[in-house]
Amino acid sequence: MLNQHQDAAVRHLCSPLLVLSGAGCGKTRVIVEKMLHIVNSGFCDPENLYAITFTNKAAREMQQRLSQRYQQSSLIHISTFHALGLHLLKTEVKHTNLHSGFSILDPSECNRILQNLVPRGLKKQLVYELQWQISEWKNAGLKPADVYSQNPLNRAIYQRYIDYMNSINAVDFDDLIARSLWLLQDNESIQQRWQKKIAYLLVDEYQDTNACQYQLIKALTAHHRGLTCVGDDDQSIYGWRGARPENLALLADDFEDLTLIKLEQNYRSTATILKAADAVVQNNPHPFSKTIWSDLGEGELIDIRTFDSAQQEAEQIASDIQFALQNGHHSAGDYGILYRSNRQARLLEQALRRQQIPYHISGGRSFFDYTEIKDLMAYLRLLANPQDNTAFLRIINTPRRGLGMQTIKHIAERAGQTQKPFFAFISQTKLSHHFETRVAQKLHAFQQMMSGLMQSKQSAEKIFAQLINHIDYLNWAQHNTANQAAKITKRKLITDFMRWIDALCAHKHVSVDDLVGFLSLQNEPDENSKTGVALMTLHAAKGLEFEQVYMIGVEEGLLPHANCLEEADDKTAALAEERRLMYVGMTRAQSKLTLSYVTQRKQRHNQERITVGPSRFIAEIPEKFIMKADSATHKAKTKQNFAALKARLQ
Repeated sequence: MLNQHQDAAVRHLCSPLLVLSGAGCGKTRVIVEKMLHIVNSGFCDPENLYAITFTNKAAREMQQRLSQRYQQSSLIHISTFHALGLHLLKTEVKHTNLHSGFSILDPSECNRILQNLVPRGLKKQLVYELQWQISEWKNAGLKPADVYSQNPLNRAIYQRYIDYMNSINAVDFDDLIARSLWLLQDNESIQQRWQKKIAYLLVDEYQDTNACQYQLIKALTAHHRGLTCVGDDDQSIYGWRGARPENLALLADDFEDLTLIKLEQNYRSTATILKAADAVVQNNPHPFSKTIWSDLGEGELIDIRTFDSAQQEAEQIASDIQFALQNGHHSAGDYGILYRSNRQARLLEQALRRQQIPYHISGGRSFFDYTEIKDLMAYLRLLANPQDNTAFLRIINTPRRGLGMQTIKHIAERAGQTQKPFFAFISQTKLSHHFETRVAQKLHAFQQMMSGLMQSKQSAEKIFAQLINHIDYLNWAQHNTANQAAKITKRKLITDFMRWIDALCAHKHVSVDDLVGFLSLQNEPDENSKTGVALMTLHAAKGLEFEQVYMIGVEEGLLPHANCLEEADDKTAALAEERRLMYVGMTRAQSKLTLSYVTQRKQRHNQERITVGPSRFIAEIPEKFIMKADSATHKAKTKQNFAALKARLQ
């Protein structure tokens, strides 16, 4: 049953709509219900309805909810911004400087390309800074010709970088959105075609859009104006990657007939938690006002604790959780422990292990960061795009084929002289003219194997299985390490990847090109829901909820983070974002919220102890929402806990 404002948001189709949705106010439900209303009312056909969100997880959740209610849900396009950009570029590839099967390079591969494009002797840190600058320019929708830089060399390298990426038929992640926007801006007929294709567009987490994404939204909806944006300026926490909460106000400027609907009833947290969180975030400026409320009762007061050290903080939290688990009050999965920086997790892990409490850490190493998965992805990328020199260099001697660095260097030099991709050079050149017989034979065998797989008309999972068999990768990966545990891990990684590809291709014919495009946009394969106490950063916690939340390290220097304030050009905006992080953390709690800080903390580099203190954000919480250490409520709860433990032991 939708409430009055949710129902109004679902039914509104006569003008562009901004849904300002507070934390826990049911925004995903509204988006799903609106998609159903649009297709059931005949407002537009399902294949012309598009929904965009920021994560693959959110897109999957929407698709799953929709499929339970609508048999033709697969016709509706639900994706991330990057997946939409990839779809657009692949559809219109003949109108770009790319060719079919273009590769999507990860940041580390792009960094290596930049290192070869900048003047020799430039420090690695400066190359990383330049890479970050190019990303910022793309996120702002700026081509090299649009860029003003105090250093003309940077703009020249930006152009050189784009030209080189075109030459190897590759893009980076920022290109998926930036190049899509440029294509629409430069070609009116293509823009009109996509405006017709996307009859209605819904945008989730709108407050996290950057300038380029906002311009793309405008370009796609300027004609028909079928647009609903759902967002919350109080949950905009990704400024470091270009997110602009001011896009909320900009929407009202660019769409004069914009309608605003507020979702203010929270279905997650108690009133005390919401009022306290709201009191903090109200210290930020707001383009639109809103007041979040809950009818779930007042609930417990917020517990604020002080500890002498981070070690003591971790030990006490682990003991608290163990106490509750032993008394059967909760399960481990009811708890979330949130922190500002990943390095804060180490002491918590140790404390939870000592208490034998199950836990899991979110935001750790990605499945696609493992060497074995990168190797296999490079093989797939070269099959889809023979011009991908980066993939070629990664796999030409993996598994080892007895090809030395001099051979690879010679391939790169000769291919550069003839302006051919590396794979084309070994395919079209009389190898015996350039290499000794043994080397020529090995290169020819590699070329023949890859060419045979490229020409295959089979589905991607069968081609991949043949590839694994040809190169005997599973055995090679295991024999390449002497550690038995590592052998087991490597085997599991590879077999999990093979099973995942089989599952993706189970019910339809999938080309290698389509498979690579999909895999390149994933962070990690689907996982079964995890059990145990959740440890994660405040950024990773967005969108989640826990019955009980511990926010640790709520102190000056960590929250707000000193580096963010010191390095920001606009310190007021940086502080506002840190305050929004505090708000996001507080509103993850359903019934119980505990904040803690320490009085002394070891410095990261020299391990010296420094005196610290509570975050300024704690002072912004009204005292009436805080549990006093000597209060009757606190004493009664302690007495109740010990009584429960005594009864359990008896």
